[in-house]
Amino acid sequence: MNNKILFPFIALCLIWGSTWYFIKISLNAGVPPFFGVGFRFFLSGLLFFLIIFFRKESIPFNKQAIKLYLSFGLLNFALSYGITYWATQYVYSSISSILWGLFPLFTSVMAHFMLSGDDNEKLTSNKLKALFLGFIGMVFIGSNQSIDLQSQSFLAIMVLVGAIIIAAWPSVLYKKYNDVVGPYQMNAVCQVLTGVIMLSLSSLLKEDLAQIVWTDQLLFASAYLVIFGGVISWGIYFWLYKYLSVTQVTYVAIFPPIVAIILGWIFLNEVLSAKEIIGTIFILGSSVLISFSDTHLRSHETRHDLVCR
Repeated sequence: MNNKILFPFIALCLIWGSTWYFIKISLNAGVPPFFGVGFRFFLSGLLFFLIIFFRKESIPFNKQAIKLYLSFGLLNFALSYGITYWATQYVYSSISSILWGLFPLFTSVMAHFMLSGDDNEKLTSNKLKALFLGFIGMVFIGSNQSIDLQSQSFLAIMVLVGAIIIAAWPSVLYKKYNDVVGPYQMNAVCQVLTGVIMLSLSSLLKEDLAQIVWTDQLLFASAYLVIFGGVISWGIYFWLYKYLSVTQVTYVAIFPPIVAIILGWIFLNEVLSAKEIIGTIFILGSSVLISFSDTHLRSHETRHDLVCR
């Protein structure tokens, strides 16, 4: 991974690792989950429309583009984020981020079958080992959290895992047709669509907006989620599809738990436990292994090309 890709990838990891903290701040300040999702993505989607306007670009609305908008907007944005916000009311924000670390596992399996013609998406032995190590790392981190299996937190976790599995399909679909819709257009349409759906759902369910306490902390958290968590992070995410395999792109979900733990240690005086340290080592080790797997594959393809020539 060269610097052109590495630095945006690292930035994306850091941003998404910190958004869990700001999501929890907004929920603790009384922001209802569906309103929070709708408010965040409607504003960030409008910002993407402004970017498109100033870049003087068009927005495709052919059959395949509409399929991408609907699949990603409804499943990856509206459904997965709606459930994530709802679930984070009942579990620690770190638990939510840890569960999202399963995203590359589900995406890799789907990509293996949906992108069967792309050797980079095949489930090689190293990829399987890497994903297994990442999963073990998340188990270590998650086992340090106290979860009452008889409470609503258990239901929240089960529903969240289901949403993560569903969100994997549109990610693979976009990789397959990313030449149809650019990253700015994809974000603009999908995020505004999500905003309209979630704000309408919030109104239909009569979420209590009067309970929101608009402190300076909440205003900052909201601005961060819109600008960094909505515009910058998702702009980078869709841009990465041009240069990385879908497994590599979604592997960004592995790192936010590490960032969340470090931020808690530095700013919230949370001490890292032995399990969290072990889990972090497993996760980092898995990232090195999957990177080695992709490098080895590209090296093999290069040697094959030279032989053919």
